[in-house]
Amino acid sequence: MAARRRLITGPMFGVVLMALAGGVSADYEREREQLEALRDDLEAIQEDLAADRAARDEVEEALSQLERQVSEATRELERLRAERAEARGRVAELREDYAEEAERLGRHRETLAEQIVAAYVSGGDDPLRLLLNQQDPAGAQRLLVYHDYFNEARAGHIEAAMAELESLAALREELREELAELERLEEATREERESLAEQRAERDARREELEARIAERDAEAESLEAEVAEQEALLEDLRQRLADVPDEAAEVEAFGESRGNLPWPVDGEVDESFGEARGGGLERTGVVIAAETGDEVHAVAPGRVVFSDWLRGLGLLAIIDHGDGYLTLYGHTESLYVDVGEWVEAGDLVATVGNSGSRRDAGLYFEIREGAEPRNPLNWLR
Repeated sequence: MAARRRLITGPMFGVVLMALAGGVSADYEREREQLEALRDDLEAIQEDLAADRAARDEVEEALSQLERQVSEATRELERLRAERAEARGRVAELREDYAEEAERLGRHRETLAEQIVAAYVSGGDDPLRLLLNQQDPAGAQRLLVYHDYFNEARAGHIEAAMAELESLAALREELREELAELERLEEATREERESLAEQRAERDARREELEARIAERDAEAESLEAEVAEQEALLEDLRQRLADVPDEAAEVEAFGESRGNLPWPVDGEVDESFGEARGGGLERTGVVIAAETGDEVHAVAPGRVVFSDWLRGLGLLAIIDHGDGYLTLYGHTESLYVDVGEWVEAGDLVATVGNSGSRRDAGLYFEIREGAEPRNPLNWLR
């Protein structure tokens, strides 16, 4: 009951009244069209959901690729940093080796310079002079050999030191180039990782956007599915209520021929008239008959009860279908004494007067509808 009440308290009320007034086949066709529209909406939402989920899957796949690439870039960056540190260590060692070799070369040069000065002061290390200054020929010969040996040794040390320095300088330059290349690669890898991180952040934001949209459309689809189910239930309910009209209905005078001859549903004066402004640009589609709380409300003509429940704005409401699209409505009642599907005769007790539906004073709301159109009840009552 609560589900049905919730369904017809809004815009669906007009649709329900049209369905009740139009008969089973017309009712079914109209409601079927409504259902088809709802199903079309639901199908469109489900297609959007499928597209969003596919897009989310693509984003998640791209994110997984980006995360792997970020991981690889991070590992490469760490490797390059380690190689750079190692290269810097080798450059530092080469600087030390170069300094030591330069120091050795300096010592050789100093020794050679001292010897040159000494030779110059003593007249030079002329081998002939050394030979003549010796009384022992064998000793003189040895001195000549030693002289040549030391000169050659010094020259060899100097030459070797120069070669080593050149080699160290070349190696140091090579390492400097390697270090520069490593720093360039490290900077490029760092920029690549930052770019990948930005892409990952953008994809994360896109995924969150899709997740939010999917959640919203899931909720919308769920709501539409519930509405479809409720409308289908309403259709079935209406079909069951109206499909089996009692035999005595054939013997009843047509409601349309009772214009001006219907009894009043309750004794009282009209408090609010048909067509009277209600506020918000709306006009009253029935009348309110002032009466005392608890006064009996009677059916104005034979018919079948198609609604007996609470309705927003009209409180406890009974609706009777009189055939040929005619309906009578009895609202703001205190108690309802008829059930849906029940057949009533003119004069049968339907309800008692009240002020349900937020009405301040007691009174009966009475309305007559022909199809979807409200009719002035005063033109029908005698």
